[in-house]
Amino acid sequence: MSVLSLSRKWLGKVIGLEDGEFFSAYYGGSTWAGKAVTEENSLNSSAWWRCVRLYADVVGALPFKFYERVTDDDRQQAPKHYVSGLIGNEPNDYQTGPEFWSGLAAGLAMCGNGLAEKKMIGPRVIELHPLPLGTAADRSRNRDRRLEYRYTDRGKDEWLPPEKVFHVRGFTLGKADMGLSPLGAARQSLSIALATEEAVGRTFAQGMRASGFFTGPKLNADQRKDFKTTFIDPIVGNDAQAHYGILENGFDFKPININPRDAEMLVSRRFNVEDICRFMGVPPILAGHASEGQTAWGTGIEAIINQWLTSGLNSFLTNIEKAVNKRIIAPLDKPQYYAEFERGALLRTDSAAQAEVVNKLVQTAQLTPNEGRRLRNMPKQEGGDVLLVNSTLVPLKSVGQRPPAKVQPAPGEPIPQEDDDEE
Repeated sequence: MSVLSLSRKWLGKVIGLEDGEFFSAYYGGSTWAGKAVTEENSLNSSAWWRCVRLYADVVGALPFKFYERVTDDDRQQAPKHYVSGLIGNEPNDYQTGPEFWSGLAAGLAMCGNGLAEKKMIGPRVIELHPLPLGTAADRSRNRDRRLEYRYTDRGKDEWLPPEKVFHVRGFTLGKADMGLSPLGAARQSLSIALATEEAVGRTFAQGMRASGFFTGPKLNADQRKDFKTTFIDPIVGNDAQAHYGILENGFDFKPININPRDAEMLVSRRFNVEDICRFMGVPPILAGHASEGQTAWGTGIEAIINQWLTSGLNSFLTNIEKAVNKRIIAPLDKPQYYAEFERGALLRTDSAAQAEVVNKLVQTAQLTPNEGRRLRNMPKQEGGDVLLVNSTLVPLKSVGQRPPAKVQPAPGEPIPQEDDDEE
């Protein structure tokens, strides 16, 4: 989009962080580092790539299940319901469930909005098709300020009413049609990170040689050409062969750039990673960045990961779940059905942690042994469908006491009855 057409489109409008389309086309030019930032080149930052993909991969890998509410606040899975197959296996005819939800989560993490077009038969949603990241909510076309969604398809603007759009909004400042764009908010930090990486690349492209000027007597055109061929060309570029030379006739070299050590380039690169992780709410250790003196293993790291799962990922998943319950389930089905990610699947890669959790749930009668076996992908066993409880706990006053021995009656004698009131 040209600057002129962009100006006409947004003339007179207040531009905020929720206007992802505007930033996608224009926000590169006004960065402090002067480096353009777009949805595509932002992924050249390894930290940004890792943070976006972390949310996308986890959401795509978690089972998305559909439940029916039954009596006594209980629930059961409803695999035969049409929404169950839509969100779990086949959202459309060309994507699997993990592919669709991974892509939607990537858009939500990067631009603050996950959008898909709903194909419907009556009140039922039968397919979900991803919409471009530049899709924007717009109220300016209608006099009654009715919300519509605008996106560009093959150079032409297309409009969809809100009932045809599945929209997951990210963080907003109160009432807003679109979620705030993390990419728009982080564009200055991303610009600095990209400019830093570019400077590093240029430094290595010059074979770590300093830029500068040769000072000496004035030369004519032929002398300048000969000097460039003899002294400059052999040492410029990463493939340069010459590393040493002799300056004659009073020539001297004056460097003009700062060496990487003085520029603290390594420190800047480390800070860029931490700054990007702050914008994305991801602990740096999950982006492959350990602080100085910090190891990548141990209970401290485990606590950090658990904190992210609780305060970061959990709210991300809840946002998607609530959007499904509100915008995909038919109105008459909402009181009876709901969708939920199986968060317990995060423990499947940690067999020790999963075994401990299952053991505690079985011993406290929250799961039957067969339900616990199912969580670990093990077959049922006969007699495993009863709730059990650990009965080793006794009153404090009874600690150390032996139960009274029972006297067996002689043959022919009546069996004595136990007194229920006897202590």
